[in-house]
Amino acid sequence: MQWAPRREPALVSPGWQGRWGGPKGMPIGLWRIGPSLNRVGTLDVRMIGGAHVGARPARPRSYHIRGVHCVPARTTSPDPRVVLEPMHTSLRALAVLLIAVSAAPADAAARAAKRPLGDAFAPADRGQSAKQSVKELRFGGSRLVLTFAPGDFRFTEQELFDWVLRSARATATYFGRFPVADVHITLRPTAGEEVMVATASAEPHPRIRMAVGRNTLRDTLKADSTMVHEMTHLGFPDLDDAHLWLHEGIATYVETVARAQAGEISAAAAWTHFVEQMPQGLPEQGDGGLDFSRSEDRLYWGGAMFCLVADVEIRQRTANRFGLRDALRAILNAGGTLEKDWELERTLATGDRAVGVPVLRELYAAWKDKSVAPDLDALWEKLGVHRDGDGVTLVDAAPLAPIRRAIMQPPARPLLLAGPLLVREATRRP
Repeated sequence: MQWAPRREPALVSPGWQGRWGGPKGMPIGLWRIGPSLNRVGTLDVRMIGGAHVGARPARPRSYHIRGVHCVPARTTSPDPRVVLEPMHTSLRALAVLLIAVSAAPADAAARAAKRPLGDAFAPADRGQSAKQSVKELRFGGSRLVLTFAPGDFRFTEQELFDWVLRSARATATYFGRFPVADVHITLRPTAGEEVMVATASAEPHPRIRMAVGRNTLRDTLKADSTMVHEMTHLGFPDLDDAHLWLHEGIATYVETVARAQAGEISAAAAWTHFVEQMPQGLPEQGDGGLDFSRSEDRLYWGGAMFCLVADVEIRQRTANRFGLRDALRAILNAGGTLEKDWELERTLATGDRAVGVPVLRELYAAWKDKSVAPDLDALWEKLGVHRDGDGVTLVDAAPLAPIRRAIMQPPARPLLLAGPLLVREATRRP
């Protein structure tokens, strides 16, 4: 029996918590607002999941939609009562979508309840164009099908195409190719001046969905790395949810490194970003290992810190011949995309085998269930990354400066952007 999804609009702020009620009042979900939600607004809560009403998660999961953290509680209910649609990275059976809408109209929740099941990214505010445009972009041998509403954004269509293609080029620069042959990308307008929230999924096919502020300017869009983050998710296999930190950590690390390698940002800008943001991943009092972590900072930046340490360690032990990029390329080339379910041991072993040293497995064994806090200041010093006001100075006399340069080094033959003739009207909607 189908039913109308329950929604609990409320004024919320970072750290606010609430519960969802299930059949007969059974609590089936615990959710909270992560610290990166920096404004108070109306919260529209939906539980999003698999292919049909009645899907049941096999185990409790932790979910992230960029900027919002949700932690579902255990449930024994055969009917968790969810609005069902596959969403987000590395998550197949159940996810939780929290859409924070600033200054939403009073009837937003009532109108949202009338939307079709699965229309998770339908607009929550007035003013969206009814006409949807579907454009097909080509990058190398991959097809990127872009769905959006023309005229709903301040940037032009060509500026949008340029951003998507540059993001694809950065992703392909890192992986050696674009991770999948086809991906459907849907943009919906919302209130704001930046990319607000994004998800990646692989059922029934690779898809990226993104809510973008309709007042986002061209330069803001061009500087945003969210699309690279989500495209990176497509190039790594679906793991058990205990290891969500690895998926998010890789995407967080690669989005910056890939854009530096592709020439979208400078190496100094990339290292400045890491120096400023990486400490968020350090464990706090009471934190354990990264497996089963429920901390947003640990999932994203703790995972990125693991990647940085792994990258440096691989390069040190292979005389800078290989790095984390080579391990991730090997995983992708072995068929490890988001469409595939892999065990963690297979994933790490595939990467280690490609670089010839067991760094990924050794680091995982050390970090999975213990609180590990690398000395980041000492690492920056060895890499030759010195704080300098609001930025950094890169010192080539540092002992690990060759490794620092190799991590951000562009390819010998840079990939070219697709030309305008490769952007055309799609013959049908995805």
